[in-house]
Amino acid sequence: MSLDRYRTAIVTGASRGIGAAIVRQLRIGGLDVWAVARSADDLSELARETGCRPLALDISHRDAVLSAMSGLDADILVNNASALVRGGLSWETAPDAIDQLMAVNIKGTLNCLAATVPGMKARGRGHIVNLGSIAAVSPIPGMPVYAMTKAAIRSLGQTLRIDLHGTGVRVSEISPGRVETGAHLALVEDREEGRRRFYDAFDCLQPDDIAEAVMFVLGAPQRMDVSYMEIVPTDQSYGGSQFHPRAR
Repeated sequence: MSLDRYRTAIVTGASRGIGAAIVRQLRIGGLDVWAVARSADDLSELARETGCRPLALDISHRDAVLSAMSGLDADILVNNASALVRGGLSWETAPDAIDQLMAVNIKGTLNCLAATVPGMKARGRGHIVNLGSIAAVSPIPGMPVYAMTKAAIRSLGQTLRIDLHGTGVRVSEISPGRVETGAHLALVEDREEGRRRFYDAFDCLQPDDIAEAVMFVLGAPQRMDVSYMEIVPTDQSYGGSQFHPRAR
């Protein structure tokens, strides 16, 4: 496994959780990494820790994304940025929540592709890694619109492989189950209750687990494209509908 063919990476949603873990692993691997998120303060701290290049940016704004990313000559794009808002029944999802999910999870991903894929094609080298979710393929109550956006990412990855056929640019989707990032706490009003409900009683995946999976697909031989990888906690059933609590 080697990343020698790659020089520069862009990671979105990089200020914390999975994104920050991916930045750390890529920097250990010797790559020049642009860490993208809206929080300049969090990015500055990550830059001091890892030596990454911070880029404070709202990826839902295409002109800003094209201006900031088009000249970076990125060999790797990790589309990790994702909104996760309070859910409920599909027909009761608040319009502003719908807008946020669509803006980040779908528009943001497409904007980043628009800024980076033309350069990858021209150089005949590149790898796009999309962070999906098991919610894309299995119903998980309370997250209908989020799941819809992740299903769109699933479809997008399959279409990208057709669009990029013969270019040498690889496309991978990593689809995790429950990862202990803190994002789930947005699903409930009481954060402590959220931690008890989603994390405390369960042996969840950790951000580093997903970062290591990203490094695996990037380091695979060029002849090999890990097109789809589903990763779930050992105690989470297929589809994610059931989670066995750990012994206290």
